[in-house]
Amino acid sequence: MHSTLASIGFDRHGAARDRTTLFSAAGLDWPDDADMEFDLGRFTHYPFSVDISNNRLLVALDRSGCIRRAVKAVGVQDVRGKFIPGVYIHKQMAFCEGHIGMDIAVNGRICQTPGLKFAEGVLPVFETCLDTTQFNTTTFVPQIGHDRPLCVIQLTTFTNDGDAPANIELRTHCETTGKKDTEPLDVTIAIVKDDNITNVESDETRQTNDFIIEAHQTVQFAFIADFSTNNENIKEFVSIPTIASALEATFNARKGTLGTLNIPEDPWFGEVTTRASELARQAMLLLDDGTSAGSFWGSNANPLPDVWTRDFGYSTMGVLESDPALANTAIEFLARYGIPAKAWQREAKMHPEATGFEHSLGNACLAIVLASMLVQRHGKTALTVDQSVFTTYIHQLAHDLIASRPKDDDLYETLYISDGPSRGDFHTGSNILAWAAATALIEDFSEMLNDGQAEALADIATSLKKALYQRCVRNICGKDMFVEGVDRNGNVIGVHDGEESDLTLASVYGFTTRDDRYIRNHAQWAHSTDDPYYAPITGGIDFWDFDDSNGITYPGTVHGLCGAGSRKELADALHRIRHTTDLDGSFWWWPFEHAEQDPSRVKRGLGKCGWCAGEFVSFMVHDIAGIRRNEDAKSITVAPYTPWNEFSWDGMSFCGGTINIHERKNTLTFCNNTTETLNTTLQIALQPGEMLEDVNLDGESRRYQAEVVYLRDCAAVRVHEQVKAGQTVTLQVKTRPNPQQNCR
Repeated sequence: MHSTLASIGFDRHGAARDRTTLFSAAGLDWPDDADMEFDLGRFTHYPFSVDISNNRLLVALDRSGCIRRAVKAVGVQDVRGKFIPGVYIHKQMAFCEGHIGMDIAVNGRICQTPGLKFAEGVLPVFETCLDTTQFNTTTFVPQIGHDRPLCVIQLTTFTNDGDAPANIELRTHCETTGKKDTEPLDVTIAIVKDDNITNVESDETRQTNDFIIEAHQTVQFAFIADFSTNNENIKEFVSIPTIASALEATFNARKGTLGTLNIPEDPWFGEVTTRASELARQAMLLLDDGTSAGSFWGSNANPLPDVWTRDFGYSTMGVLESDPALANTAIEFLARYGIPAKAWQREAKMHPEATGFEHSLGNACLAIVLASMLVQRHGKTALTVDQSVFTTYIHQLAHDLIASRPKDDDLYETLYISDGPSRGDFHTGSNILAWAAATALIEDFSEMLNDGQAEALADIATSLKKALYQRCVRNICGKDMFVEGVDRNGNVIGVHDGEESDLTLASVYGFTTRDDRYIRNHAQWAHSTDDPYYAPITGGIDFWDFDDSNGITYPGTVHGLCGAGSRKELADALHRIRHTTDLDGSFWWWPFEHAEQDPSRVKRGLGKCGWCAGEFVSFMVHDIAGIRRNEDAKSITVAPYTPWNEFSWDGMSFCGGTINIHERKNTLTFCNNTTETLNTTLQIALQPGEMLEDVNLDGESRRYQAEVVYLRDCAAVRVHEQVKAGQTVTLQVKTRPNPQQNCR
């Protein structure tokens, strides 16, 4: 029996289990005539959906668990130089939409309006009751080891708590249509009960299955929607035990390497971290051979072919933490396509001399930065990309970084962030990514470089960092801060582009600390009326461009987390995200229209946001829980700065095992469940105004060995310890209030 989460989802009345989300008032119905991809897709207001995927098949469910859309990839098309600037690849897809599912009637009455929870935070469980009968349906796309079948299974458990038999009718339905410019995705459905299978061989068919549940009896049955070409999955999943085994294997696959964050005083934030990891994962689509076909904007199934390169890269950051095997496919994809042969589109017409490397500096650097992050978290052997593709990419990237090397105290020029033009001649975030790429090449992949390249790249990294602080840190409104970008003549870009996220992730890349005041000041400025793109009514960054279809863009909201200078400000920033998180724990790209005047009128705009899901997971691990790992060095730092009195993070993969963390007030416990001795740094952030009395590690005083550093608004106590395999250590800091506190 898998536990279910209480805060995310909705009850049988459609009310949010988490009553603080603005989506509690939003509609759940899926209009039958909805066309979510009409000519101007930015006006789109998607219906609510619960998404499930094994990354080969992506499926959207409506509020009752009915399959409304399904999509798989059948190929890719290189469109570099031919399409909009942020899209390098089109995925070719097979697609269908309609109604695929079943209705359940008890004693002639149809069961309606189920509630929704998530088992282990990953698989949807629809639950309802009628009379004395209760129904729980777990819906999943199977993943069994490396096998990813093209089917959806709904395993339902019936319980009759009454004293009389209950007559059950299962009314299956399967009506689908295709979509222009996609291949048809055919489906066959089946019911499995008592190891008997009833097939419906084609679309546009209905069938009723009747049976009786005796008093105080529990039975199980399964509904299968098979999207394979020869009904191979209906032939495989022929019994309830077989299906139950597939469900257990899928749970094990979904559990992944991230572990579980638990916050007793407010479980929602731990649950949404798991849901964000799922959103980032489900944004990705694999071909039948296991290679990547790219991604969607997020997890909601649609027939649009575009693969937004930057969205794909940021989604991968969330997957790095939870599914390194899947992250490898993404890194290989970005290595294969990340550096185009030439620049194109509107900015390139103004700069015909620009190279493909200069088309988008950030996109060119994503693969190596992500590969470095993967290696640090999971070790060098975890990088399993095609070596020919990866080596070619590294040689090209190193050559381009060196050949385009800026003059001393200067920065790289680039045309685009993603589809939007880079702000200024020297764009700050793109140059941070270039620094991260140069650093990754010399620290993690120097053996793949040619003679002299490591030394040249080390000089470039040093020069870039110096130039970024010299050129891109300016005094704005009385505070020194990073700016969006600068021109050659020194002019400063006076806005924050809400879809610039590399300042948000600068500490994750290792460019700076999570407490860099220049980034914090920038984030605070960006979320103030001094930024002309800030929308004070809805509290986000507006991406209005050339018409009123664009609105608040969600990466700007995530950037607000960087502005927290205290625990209270961090809590406020997290709650701003909470208010616009949907009932399934997903973020939407544009939750408010341009110039929205009602801050409670959220919308499901454009699509779910895998970009922000990846950012959020990385930020929670690195900046809030303060976890930084290096598997090959067998080193780990745990330095939480949270707004909660207590939290635990259990089961995070490291060094072939797992680590567990538990912090409560001024006590931090670390458990090494690996077979290695770990070089461990533990740090406790004190409350402002506390006076340090003593520092103990496992009851032994470390007062004179401990370091005391300053973090945001408080002092923090740090100790270093070698923690042996299987060992648990506890750091405890004793304090008392300091009545003479006079902190500047």
